[in-house]
Amino acid sequence: MGLLSLPEVGLWLSAWAEGLWRATWQGALAALAVWALVRALPRLPASVRAGLWWAVALKFVLTLGWPRPLPLPLLAARSEPAALAQAPRSPSPSVAVHAAGSSGGEMEEVMSPPLAPAPVGGVAREAAWPPLAGLVLFGVWAMGVAWQLRGHVRSWRQVRGMRERARPLQHPELEEELDFLSTEAGLRRPPRLLVSSEVASPLAAGLLSPVVVLPAKAVSGLPVEALRMALAHEVAHLRRGDLWMGWAPAFAETVLFFHPLVRQAAREYALAREEACDAEALRLTGAEPADYGELLITFGIARAPGTAAALGASVHLHALHRRLRMLEFVDVMSPRPRRLLTGALCALGVVALVPFQVVAQEPPPAPPAKAAVTPAAPPAPPAKAAVTPAAPPAPPAKAAVAPAAPPAPSAPAAKRAVPVPPVPPVPPMGPLALKAPPVPPVPPVPPMVGDDEGDSFVLVTDGSIMMSGTTGDLHLARTFKQGGKDLLYVRRGEKAFIIRDTKTLQQLRALMQGAQAEGSQQHELGKKQGELGRKQGELGVKQGELGMKQGQLGVKHAEVAQKRAALALEHSRRVSLQDEAEQERLEAELEKKEQQLEREEEAIDQEQEALSEQQEALGRQQEALGDEQESLSREQEKLARQHEKQAREVQTKVRTLIDEALKQGLGEPLPS
Repeated sequence: MGLLSLPEVGLWLSAWAEGLWRATWQGALAALAVWALVRALPRLPASVRAGLWWAVALKFVLTLGWPRPLPLPLLAARSEPAALAQAPRSPSPSVAVHAAGSSGGEMEEVMSPPLAPAPVGGVAREAAWPPLAGLVLFGVWAMGVAWQLRGHVRSWRQVRGMRERARPLQHPELEEELDFLSTEAGLRRPPRLLVSSEVASPLAAGLLSPVVVLPAKAVSGLPVEALRMALAHEVAHLRRGDLWMGWAPAFAETVLFFHPLVRQAAREYALAREEACDAEALRLTGAEPADYGELLITFGIARAPGTAAALGASVHLHALHRRLRMLEFVDVMSPRPRRLLTGALCALGVVALVPFQVVAQEPPPAPPAKAAVTPAAPPAPPAKAAVTPAAPPAPPAKAAVAPAAPPAPSAPAAKRAVPVPPVPPVPPMGPLALKAPPVPPVPPVPPMVGDDEGDSFVLVTDGSIMMSGTTGDLHLARTFKQGGKDLLYVRRGEKAFIIRDTKTLQQLRALMQGAQAEGSQQHELGKKQGELGRKQGELGVKQGELGMKQGQLGVKHAEVAQKRAALALEHSRRVSLQDEAEQERLEAELEKKEQQLEREEEAIDQEQEALSEQQEALGRQQEALGDEQESLSREQEKLARQHEKQAREVQTKVRTLIDEALKQGLGEPLPS
């Protein structure tokens, strides 16, 4: 096979660049979608989160290496010029157009050159991608990939050398536990058990013949129950196939080393994978989350050699804290909904994994041109002059006579016309315009005992929790809480401690009781304010009912206005009558109706006035309640200042008490 020509090199580089760009933006979309889903569902099982981030890594890989992406016609079709769209496509190099001459039946032939097609496909790519620039970019990318491969090869050699130097562990009890856990997890055969002084935490290694390697210090210094939980974690790695599944994130990090979302997806997958194995280890062993958290802290934040799955794979303190917080929500979802959610996400992931390419829509097919040549028409005979008969004259139009308008009414009749009644006045709102009752202020939250230097504490008992800190501190304290045993979690900057000393805990509870008593007084005031708010709400309901009644009176006013309008129409009809006796009779009837309407309006006005008086009385009650509410607010503010002063005093005493306990060595340090 010969060397590639310059155009072929340009085409190959253009295809490589297109695949790299497609993998970059499509994988980024998948990563952002998974990130949004995980943020929206924080209690999503760790196994599901691990699967989602693994699918993101696989999306990067498949999109880069897929030979023919699925075309998605989402762009608008490119319209051709009208002349080209209507012109017939002919394979011949020229088109002969025959036309009739102007002076006779002679025909002339005009030769038109063929249309030159626009450059597409490889020619356009060659023009857009100069081979020299493409070669430079490809060289930079290849050096980055080589550097990543160097790191993977070095890690693989470290794991291989460690495994060769490790020795079999002769421990009948641990071997029996490993066999039992492998059977419970569904493994066909248990892995071999090795021990090595080169590892800091347990790990699983080996694709074809897996082994579990325990640190020599852990075997000699930890009880069997703790080692059993560590073995369960590694067995969970083998059951999940993490040693095989890890190739997708590793390959994505290698070929797309420059992409920050690829690295983030690999980190999130590794952390979610460890959390899923933690949950599986708790299920296999039935251990308490607090005991398992103690085991995680024992191994600390050691990085496992190579890319093997390991219990101590928490590469920084934040990852360890996340794993500890996960232990509190291991059983938040039952198995059936978890299986349904996993199945739905897997189906969606399969669809999303297919690489696609946004292309233009196919243009509508042009109508086929008629190829038949129309024969020349014979000369037309001379047209005879056609005599058009004259049109008959139109008949003379008759003059249209408009009927005479009726005579206007006489002057006396016009004087007796009844004017249109005025629009009825809008019923007065009156007390409805009163200000709404003030919402009772929420009693101030008692200040947390703490300082501004990042110090915090959490006192956890069986019946209550007293704390000054963040939710992360609360989660960690709950993780180490054991049944029937109180504990004090303390954080000083970046260092954390667990204090279980009974005397220290009793003294701390005694200090906090004063703050609780002050808080109870504020709670009582808050209850009184709530009762006043309830009364104000009841008054507001009554005012609303009065407002509804006033609205009904307004409707009655409108009905009276309609009746007056009807009377006005009857007055107009009476004026048009010629008989004076009939006019007088109708006028008497209209006067009676007018008097009846006036009586109805007087009754409505009286009812409106009574409602206004009731509304004013409710307004005075509302104002009295507002004054009482304001008095309680001032008292609440006074208690808040007292509580703040007492809180500062308690703060100083609590800090002194904790410092003395730490100086006496009563605090168990956590990894920092």
